[in-house]
Amino acid sequence: MSAQQLKEYRTQLYKDVYSGIIPDRFPVHDGLSAEYLIEYAGKDFLTTQYQYTTEVMEEIGEKAMELVRGDSFSLAWVRNPISLMFQKSKAFVMSKTGFFQHPEVSGFEPEEYDEFISNPFDFMVEKIAPRLNPALDTDPISRSVIFASAVLAQMEHQRVFDVANNMLAEKYGFFIAPPGTVGLQLIPFDFLADFSRGFAKIVLDIKRYPEKVLEALEALVPYAIWLGRTPETSILGANMIMTHMATFLNRKDFEKFYWPTFYKLCHICAERGQSMSIFCEDDWTRYIEYLQELPQGTRLLMEYGDPQKFKDKLGKKMVLSGFYPVSLLKTGTKQQCIDKAKELIDILAPGGNYIFGFDKQALRLADINPENYVAVMEYVLENSKYTNAGQPVTTAKREDSIVKFSHTYPEFKSKYIVSFDEFIKDYPPADDRVEPLMRAAYDKYTSMVVPSLGGVF
Repeated sequence: MSAQQLKEYRTQLYKDVYSGIIPDRFPVHDGLSAEYLIEYAGKDFLTTQYQYTTEVMEEIGEKAMELVRGDSFSLAWVRNPISLMFQKSKAFVMSKTGFFQHPEVSGFEPEEYDEFISNPFDFMVEKIAPRLNPALDTDPISRSVIFASAVLAQMEHQRVFDVANNMLAEKYGFFIAPPGTVGLQLIPFDFLADFSRGFAKIVLDIKRYPEKVLEALEALVPYAIWLGRTPETSILGANMIMTHMATFLNRKDFEKFYWPTFYKLCHICAERGQSMSIFCEDDWTRYIEYLQELPQGTRLLMEYGDPQKFKDKLGKKMVLSGFYPVSLLKTGTKQQCIDKAKELIDILAPGGNYIFGFDKQALRLADINPENYVAVMEYVLENSKYTNAGQPVTTAKREDSIVKFSHTYPEFKSKYIVSFDEFIKDYPPADDRVEPLMRAAYDKYTSMVVPSLGGVF
């Protein structure tokens, strides 16, 4: 096949899987992080992060083709040290190896819950952002200069990765989701634990101030809805969720604090025609019955757990991926690695709703044996065909699995976010013909900048 034909073929594979149709073969995901591939290309990870260019990233991408065998490869986004440098971030701190750690941080104190609840976003801009990014805790002019520098650094960083990934997709025929159809979905409890109160303090809060925590979680939902809206929706796109705190909670606390807003946001996303792609970190086995309540076609990347249980409980309703232990690629023999792939395919592939993937990505050069990796990927591709392609996975209708919640929440508002219609009241267009052009530009650039106001990139 030509690169274009291969891209069309791979796109159809994903379209079928995401539509509940058994594809010609199941799609295959690589398990190589950008960090791993930077080192694989012979570059120093620490210093390369400060000098990303399209030429450098394309060189790294080309070298990666020695290993890459999957259908949707991209040089995944990594944190930008230059942007974080300008902010003097305390939430993300670089180690001597070049990897960023997210240390235990707390953005507010228990007595500030009421202020947070009244408007989480405004509180983030005014209080949490300067506390976690001390460079922003300064006079308005200096803060504006620092913020602009950080945002521009982040935009350039994203541009470099986008250009390199688009080049690779066109040259090698990789599937890539349509522009504007992939977003990040904030999950209230994880956000409260990650940047607002911290892991250690949130587990105390749910015992000491349970009602305040519940109010804060609900208060975050309108912002989470707004932040998760993508410019376009497509069966090929998705809102991405990386779960953090779920498996640290006991069942009772999970059910009370974590699940309600998580569940509602997944359904609200589905209401507008967008799917969720959820990385279920750690082992979600004890929460299988909760996952059954998510909209049909939700994509679940599993880290740990018994794949047979997940297939039996979720295989007809959800798209499953993961489970393959990337650590085996370092410790196992080539045959052991292939045998594990065969075991997972035999369990997860029948009946469709499956994408081959690893439980996590390789981060460092020493994490895997490249020969084992290539052997597994080639075995998987050779054994990925279906004999019943084109058949539906289930006769159930996706729309029947969606519970509507969006009408129960108010529209997200903040004094720091001005609509275009409000903006032009004192800055009208020179001519009616340019009004739609002004609106498009206003929406484009505010959507780039406003999510960064909270100070967490």
